[in-house]
Amino acid sequence: MTRLLAILVLIASAATAHAQTRTYSCPKGNAITLTVIAPNAIKAGPIEGGTMRLKQSPGDPLRFSEGDYAVQISPDQSQITVEIPDWGSAKCSFRPQAAAQDGRAGLGNADPCGPGFHQAPQTDRCDPNDTHPGRRASGEGKLPMAGMSLGGIMRGAPSMSSPKLASLTEKSGITLLERAGTMDGYDWFKIEFHGRIGYQWGGIMCSDQAISGVLQKCE
Repeated sequence: MTRLLAILVLIASAATAHAQTRTYSCPKGNAITLTVIAPNAIKAGPIEGGTMRLKQSPGDPLRFSEGDYAVQISPDQSQITVEIPDWGSAKCSFRPQAAAQDGRAGLGNADPCGPGFHQAPQTDRCDPNDTHPGRRASGEGKLPMAGMSLGGIMRGAPSMSSPKLASLTEKSGITLLERAGTMDGYDWFKIEFHGRIGYQWGGIMCSDQAISGVLQKCE
């Protein structure tokens, strides 16, 4: 309870126009605002064009969720990680000036990239409409191969409609076991994560060696 009260005080002290409110800057000029609305709940938005009420997660006073939607707050409240089903995750940072900038788009919008670009599935990255960089990567490599997830969802089958098995954070260590089809210029891979077997799309992962079908070679 003491830790939660500290969170409320820090959010309330943010340099914004409303009490108990803090606005965070997110990738591609987006922003998200958190507002304390109860001792164990916050309001977050815009997310997919609206505002969501998120409840504090049992055992973690810095995590607020509703279904598969979640906001994880860093211990010093300077950063948050926003998780959105079938869209991925985004890291956002608190900057006092962000609260004064109006007109920003919210996270999870259907078309945040603009003309000539499309949003790579399950990520907030924008790719040109006429290129597929993942398919141009050289070398097929030999599987299994170590790699890292760049965040997103591990699913039960190589399809965005398949049930979610886990949410992977950025730099989660994975093993690429085999290819399992292609989607939007990248391959689906059967992967192992902490002893669990599932599937993740290559556009949100890197591999230890440069191979086709993944976003990049791990640095």
